[in-house]
Amino acid sequence: MTDGPPNTFDTDVARIRLVLMRELETISVYEALARQATSPEIRAFFEHLAGEEKEHVAEAAWLLRKLDPSQSALFDKPIAEGHFEGRAPADVAPPPEPKVQRTIDANLLGRLPRDPRHVVHAIPAPPAPGGATFTVGSLKRRP
Repeated sequence: MTDGPPNTFDTDVARIRLVLMRELETISVYEALARQATSPEIRAFFEHLAGEEKEHVAEAAWLLRKLDPSQSALFDKPIAEGHFEGRAPADVAPPPEPKVQRTIDANLLGRLPRDPRHVVHAIPAPPAPGGATFTVGSLKRRP
């Protein structure tokens, strides 16, 4: 066994954290590109990509909570008002669950996983229905 750097990704938890980091970075890039886009079609494209990455973040966070119970406990712990300002915590009830309304393109229904446990990784995706113009593969440069 060799002495590697302490930040190696030799466990599933470490690999999931790496994925989370990369997905969050990618969301920031796509959202910045969307803000800079001059064409509504291109803006919508980058916003769509950012939305997909946000789904990946949710899936990775779900897996992290499953694999690391100590990390999971921190997700359930409410953060007291003033925590980030360094003030003494007051007895605070957890905030109410946010009411999130998501709009999903009708063409995507039936293709989205209902539960992250049903996501299969490392298997090529089937062709997009209706011959979608933009895919990650179509945007990659070919040598």
